[in-house]
Amino acid sequence: MALPESKLIRGELVLRDMQLTSEVRVTRNSLVRWLALAIGLISPNESRTAVVDTLDALLYFQFKGVSPTVPELLEWLNSKDRKVSEKALRYHLWQLKKNGWLERSKGKYRFFVPPLADRHDVAASIESVVRSRSEISLAKVKEALKSLKQAYK
Repeated sequence: MALPESKLIRGELVLRDMQLTSEVRVTRNSLVRWLALAIGLISPNESRTAVVDTLDALLYFQFKGVSPTVPELLEWLNSKDRKVSEKALRYHLWQLKKNGWLERSKGKYRFFVPPLADRHDVAASIESVVRSRSEISLAKVKEALKSLKQAYK
């Protein structure tokens, strides 16, 4: 009997070691796309832009010290001629929240804030999520290896 492997997956963490070239640093848009690729929000050669646009809007508000609502995010996206529907925006916010990148309180979104960190420190937020998720995954890998060691005896 085959194991339902896809049902065993509780989450996925992709962290890419990417070059941060001078060409990437030329525009804010290319930096946001680079970040989305680096932390695994999009795949290489991804043509859809809604998640990158959503990340761009979230970063704008985060660096301004504001936790935006969906209408505020939509207004900002529309002002930048970004074609993201409310449904797509809500989906991407839900996915980011589900995967630990965002928190929602009273209808406002912000990046996850680790204990003792500045609530506007996006780097600390990303580092905390990556560390937490990788530590959980590594603990399970170690447990599986321990069981395998017993199975080979």
